Amino acid sequence: MVDIILKTSTIPQSEQIALAIENGYTRLINKELIKTFTDAFRFSFNSPKFGLFLLRTIFHQKKALKMRKRWKKQELNVPAFLIFSVTGSCNLRCKGCYSHAQHRDKEEELSSQRLQEIIQEAKTLGISVILIAGGEPFMRKELLDITKQHPEIIFPIFTNGLLIDDTIILKLKTQKNVVPVISIEGRYEETDLRRGTGVFKKAQEVMETMDKNHIFFGTSITVTSKNYDVVMSPEFVESIIGYGSRLFFYVDYVPIQEGTENLMLSIEQAQQITNISASYKKKYSKLFVAFPGDEEKLGGCLSAGRGFLHISPEGRIEPCPFAPYSDINLKDHSLQEALRSKFLKEIRDNHSQLLETQGGCALWEQQDWVRSLLE
Repeated sequence: MVDIILKTSTIPQSEQIALAIENGYTRLINKELIKTFTDAFRFSFNSPKFGLFLLRTIFHQKKALKMRKRWKKQELNVPAFLIFSVTGSCNLRCKGCYSHAQHRDKEEELSSQRLQEIIQEAKTLGISVILIAGGEPFMRKELLDITKQHPEIIFPIFTNGLLIDDTIILKLKTQKNVVPVISIEGRYEETDLRRGTGVFKKAQEVMETMDKNHIFFGTSITVTSKNYDVVMSPEFVESIIGYGSRLFFYVDYVPIQEGTENLMLSIEQAQQITNISASYKKKYSKLFVAFPGDEEKLGGCLSAGRGFLHISPEGRIEPCPFAPYSDINLKDHSLQEALRSKFLKEIRDNHSQLLETQGGCALWEQQDWVRSLLE
């Protein structure tokens, strides 16, 4: 196919090859996104109402895909999803937290109105999944009032769970597009060691309450060299499934905080996570996502708008939560303008810089190069 294009096009060969590769990974990302929701539908036969919701979601996802394709024809690269850190505030001080370790300049966070406007802009552009992060997202009391206005968008909310009370439970029951993702580090010992005494017990109680209220939720586990054997074991997975979790995010530890490099996974461990996740998906009929491991089948790092981008609590458009660098702010620009960021385009155009890694986060390993693009 590439040979045919090269023979018939007047575009230089190097640019045509790059375009063919770009279109290839874009199609693959879109395919994987639809497949994820199709799998979720397959796993939901015991809940007809949730299955109906997923059918509507698949329809909305395909509609959003068409919108992204239309923008592509106008030379605007719109990623399928955003990671939106809505606040830097948190009710915990977890060891090695990337949000605390980054020491961002103190700026006013985005207003509730601007949060709502940005999500509306995202929907107009065809962005169909917005991962909500923090800090602790539920520190913003208005969050679920905002997500309620956008039922077409899927909102996984990464939370420690401690602020999920009866009021939030009632709101979650009416918003099936909002998926709480409870962050834990393993069992009692591993979670409490990093997050504080009693945190796992509270998280467990919240998970069991959500399960009783038929709320679809997941768990997020930061995998380190210390907890690897525990969290990747079938015994651990089965225990969390027992609390009601139907979605698992495995996130490789990134040593943002100096002196924690020993917690990084070995190359072998990082590679095994992807394979183990795939086997568990078949075995338990649940959704398993490995990050950044699952990026490999999509051609490597998906940051900088290649597959996703990050919005900081202050409104800065950034390549990734682990790369707090920006050349544009959504307080002063629309999301459409921000997607045309020269900084992000420079990263995408030099994607080869992010292919050679030690098995972890490519942007983190190449942070000096990323920073140099702003100089």
